[in-house]
Order: sequence, then C-alpha cells, then structure tokens
Amino acid sequence: MSDSRCHIVLVPGFAGFDMLGQLEYYANVTPQFRKWQAGHRDAVLHYFDNFPTATVATRAMRLRNYLGKRILRGEFAAKDRIALVGHSTGGLDIRYLIWKLAKDSEPGERTRYSFDGVPRTSEWKIDPRQMLKMLDRVVFLSVPQWGTNIADAVKEHDLLRTIAVDGLCSLVAGSQLPFLDALEDYVATRIADRGQPDVVYAIRDSLSEATPVCGGKGERGAAAQEAASELGSWLRHMASDFGVIEDLRAWRDSDDNRKEQASPAHFGFETRHEERGIWRRHHIQTRSFATISPRPEQAGTGCVYRMCYSACASGPFHYPGPGHIPRPEEVIGTRKDDVQISDSDNDGIVNTASMLWPDYARTVLVEGDHMDIVGHHDPVPAPRDTRRTYQAYDLLVSESHFHKSRFARVWNEVFEFALS
Repeated sequence: MSDSRCHIVLVPGFAGFDMLGQLEYYANVTPQFRKWQAGHRDAVLHYFDNFPTATVATRAMRLRNYLGKRILRGEFAAKDRIALVGHSTGGLDIRYLIWKLAKDSEPGERTRYSFDGVPRTSEWKIDPRQMLKMLDRVVFLSVPQWGTNIADAVKEHDLLRTIAVDGLCSLVAGSQLPFLDALEDYVATRIADRGQPDVVYAIRDSLSEATPVCGGKGERGAAAQEAASELGSWLRHMASDFGVIEDLRAWRDSDDNRKEQASPAHFGFETRHEERGIWRRHHIQTRSFATISPRPEQAGTGCVYRMCYSACASGPFHYPGPGHIPRPEEVIGTRKDDVQISDSDNDGIVNTASMLWPDYARTVLVEGDHMDIVGHHDPVPAPRDTRRTYQAYDLLVSESHFHKSRFARVWNEVFEFALS
C-alpha cells in the first residue's frame, strides 16, 4: 500500500451546501464510493460546503481556505495528492482557485497571497506553491465553462428572484407549513400531468425538518433547531449576495478583449491558453463530464424542467469554436452516434456545448439532467427517524432515463480518474 493518499474533494455548484439538514447536495455518492473503495484504500472522500450564491472569486477563496486549513493541520500530508471534483459552478470555483494560486506564486507575489482584494477572514494561509504541488486531478461535472443562458434569464428577472428568496426566508422564520400544504395541493392538481413536482416536495421537507416539534426539547427538538439555523443562514446568504449570477452569464465575443475576467466562464481564448499552460506546468490533469437531456416535448417531463430547459435553450450562448459543435468520443447512455449537439441542447440548467472544454475528445457525454449526475435522479425515502419524506429527489423530472446503473458508471469513472 502506498504511504500517500488521494483526497477526493467534492465541490458543490450553485446553492453551495454540502448538507441542509439531512438533504445532501451530492446524494448517494458515499455508498458508491464505498463500493468502489474496496480495492482502493489509499483514497479518501471529502465534502466541502461553500457560500450559495456569492461571486466565483469569493467562493474560490473559501475553497482555498478549506484546503489550506487541512494542509496546515496535517489532515492532508505533504506527500498526499488532492483531486477536486466540481459540479456546475463548483468547476468554475476550482478553475479560479488554480488560476489565482498560480498568479500568487509568481515572483514578488508570494508574501501577499492576494485574492483579487477579497478581505482575509481566515488565518489558514499557505504558500500557494505548496497547494499547487498537491493538486493533481480536476474533474468537471456539468460545468458552464462558457456560461449558460439560464443565468441571463435569471438576471433579467432579478425582482422575481428577490421576491422568491425573501418569501422562503419568511417561511423559515414563521414555519408556515400550511402555506406549503396549499402550494403542494395546487401544484398536484394543476400540473400533475406534467410530472411530479419534486422540487416542491424538497422545499416542503426542508421546512418540515426545520419546524420545532412540540416542546422543542430533546434530540429531535435540537435537530429541528439546527436544521432551521442552517436553512435560515443559507437563505440569508442568498438574499445578501447573489453576485454569482453575473459570473455565470453566457460568454460573449467582447469578453475576449479583456485579459482577465472575474469569472473563468468569461476568460477569452488567450487567457484560457495561459490557464491550460498553468495546468501543464503543475502537472494537473483534467476530465470533463457533459450532461444532455431530452427536449421537453417528450411526455412525462416536469413543469420545472420545461421552464428551465426553455430558458436555457434560448439566449446569447453560442459555441465559441469554428464549425460544428464536436461530439465527445465516449457516451454514457443510449444516444445514436449521429446525433449532433446544438447550441440549444442543455441539461435543464447549463448548455451542453458550454461543458465541452477544455478537451472535447476527453469529455464524456452523459445522458442525464443537471441534478441526475449528482444523485438526484429518483426519489429516495428518508430514514424513519427524520421529519423528511425523502432524502433525494428527481428534482428536474427530465425523463432522461438516468438511473442507478448510469450513476454508478459515471462515479466509478470519476473515482478511477482521480486516483489514476
């Protein structure tokens, strides 16, 4: 057995949490890791939680502090390797982290450990060269490498977003479950023919879990208070800082005229060439998984999915390469080889063509929606001792036919690449 270990760190995307009460961002990954780990005892799985909707620069700083703390404490030994797995926005956080670590390790920069002027709130500072030396692999899952149309749509409806977040904050503060009952009944009666609204059930479960039980004492009362605190803090972060939406907007040709952007999604061709050069110099290898799901005309798709898919299919995004959009060589699913990816194809949240970077030939095309790939592809009942009905959901209801076998294949490939 090797005297070094590979630390696989799962970085969440938009929403940022590791767990909200008993709701996991990466659902069912741990059981799959344990099955795979039987012959790989030198691999360790870690879960990182981030700010939900802060800018990519702020989120990357938090990731840097997370890694720095564990290196300085000796949890990550000097000979160990680190593999970062980023879903969605989490992949941009990773790219920006590596970009800034490289810039901070240049001559004359090492003593400042700067991070674009983001205030230091932690003492977990570490020489960026040491962290770069330990970073070994990066896996991108459904990452908007060139941005996504849905961010532009959300930006255009900023007032509606504010009202929705403020409303959820009020629900948490008042534990207004009767309102959720009414909402659930409305959705079930009005759109039942368009797929079950699992996202409504997820919200209801989270609020139910955060509602104090009678008397508010004992273990269950304490768990409810903790869940309410986590949910309330998460929503307050969203209400106070929603800067990430600007960082996720679709890339435009004009972005290429600026040497360095605050968001890697907006890096121009010259900056991306430099970025990949950094990866080569520090021996960091990457692998991308791109998700694509059915057009919503297919029967059984959910109303949330229809709305999100439509917003993502129309907008300013266009594949920034010449000619036809290339098709990845490996496909996990049932699509025919002659299917051509278009600018409008997406996974309900991110344009698929935006995920085909940095190397489309080494990108794995996965038939599944944006949340399928992180384990939210089927409702999974919660343990009986919790106040939740489910602990995982089919959040988008895309009818992508993504199930356990496809999930296992994707994550086994992720783990194998991280350790290879």
